[in-house]
Amino acid sequence: MKEDFLTHNLFWRSVKEFKELDPNLSKLKNLPLVYHPQMVKAIPVFTPGIYIITGGRQVGKSTTLKLIIINILDQRKILPAQIYYLPCDTIRDYTQLLFEIDQFRLTLDHRKPFVLFIDEISYVKEWGRAIKSLADAGFLNHGSLVISGSDTYLLKDAMMEFPGRRGNADQQDFHLFSLSFYEYVRLNDKNIADQLERGKLEFYRNRILPKAGEIEPKTIKKLKEYFESYLFTGGYLSAINDYKKHGNIANATYKTYVQWIIGDMLKRGKNELFLREIIKALLLRLSQQITWHSLVSDLSIEHHQTIADYILLLERMDVAVILQVLKEEKMRPAPKKARKVSFSDPFILHALNGWVYNHNSYFDLSVETLKNNTGRLKDSLIEGIMAALFKRQFETYYIKAEGEIDLALVNGNRFFPVEIKNSTLLRKNDLKQILKQKTGVIGYAGEEIAQFEKLEVIPNPILAMLAG
Repeated sequence: MKEDFLTHNLFWRSVKEFKELDPNLSKLKNLPLVYHPQMVKAIPVFTPGIYIITGGRQVGKSTTLKLIIINILDQRKILPAQIYYLPCDTIRDYTQLLFEIDQFRLTLDHRKPFVLFIDEISYVKEWGRAIKSLADAGFLNHGSLVISGSDTYLLKDAMMEFPGRRGNADQQDFHLFSLSFYEYVRLNDKNIADQLERGKLEFYRNRILPKAGEIEPKTIKKLKEYFESYLFTGGYLSAINDYKKHGNIANATYKTYVQWIIGDMLKRGKNELFLREIIKALLLRLSQQITWHSLVSDLSIEHHQTIADYILLLERMDVAVILQVLKEEKMRPAPKKARKVSFSDPFILHALNGWVYNHNSYFDLSVETLKNNTGRLKDSLIEGIMAALFKRQFETYYIKAEGEIDLALVNGNRFFPVEIKNSTLLRKNDLKQILKQKTGVIGYAGEEIAQFEKLEVIPNPILAMLAG
């Protein structure tokens, strides 16, 4: 077994040594804010099967796998020697993957349960052949396999090839996002998060909104402060901790993330110059209606399908969020109509904005972006992050009609309309489309829960808490 693999499996020697010296876990010791995802305890690893964890780069998938290992060891149901963590960043193809797994199999007591963790498996060419071979050989009859990867669609599509081989657990697929605004608030202020937890649940189940007077003004004011800082850091813990410790975010933190995106795109045969052009075009058209054809005229890329391929891949990597138009009469998307594209997290937008414009200080550029409360990019950023947050929990589209409705949350044969305004002043003319609806909510930059015409109006930070 390779020495660099052994450094990830120090629990074989000592759980204490694993917690203190592991490359991922040791970094947590000096952080002011440490987040433990719910999936650490949610993945039923004690039930034999194949489980996948997907999620974008730098959201903490590797650390989450290590925290799952600690949770397993704390319960003492599986011996340390029956657990193995295998990183795939240096594994080329399925034959090498099988070889490394075989090294673990040779050490196993096959009468006892085990768990094998394979991190970033999408690096490995034809990895599905290796997993199918293990499943067909009965290797997983008495143990679990937990796979992680950054390409959501690729992993889930590949797993469709293993019907009947994934075990009997109710949930087998898990997705790790960057922290939602609700999770961000809980990380910083559990009391406020607890106050809004019931309201969040009521909105998720029945689209019931908080009423005037239900949330104290000081709580709304504090949420507004958290929302302003979230617009800098997003839900990325490295950025959150930089900001917490220093009041800014290091250039290296942004650049690490950008380099991961570039590297993953290059591994998929994409061109860095094309990627930069497309990102720049999206930043200029953030949350605006676009078609792939309309982008061709402004770029050196000659074919609209090439542009579509890049943007769809960015969506698969949890970098971008694509909203389609809702066909209201059928409650399904209209794929031939214009889309709206935003970024899945504020930190991603700032990182890519700094890279595209080659700015000396990415953080200074983010300050410039956000200090103008009525600036176009800040308006679009807020609308885009709301779209990204709602899309995590709801089937989410937008309405294109005489005017536009920013978001439409579909539930069966109905939709719940949401309009986002980064202003304290609401104008009837700007809201004419949503005002035609019987229900809906308008998010705005004010600090009071109120009504406009017959619709509820709530501060954007509260709306972001309800979204996720």
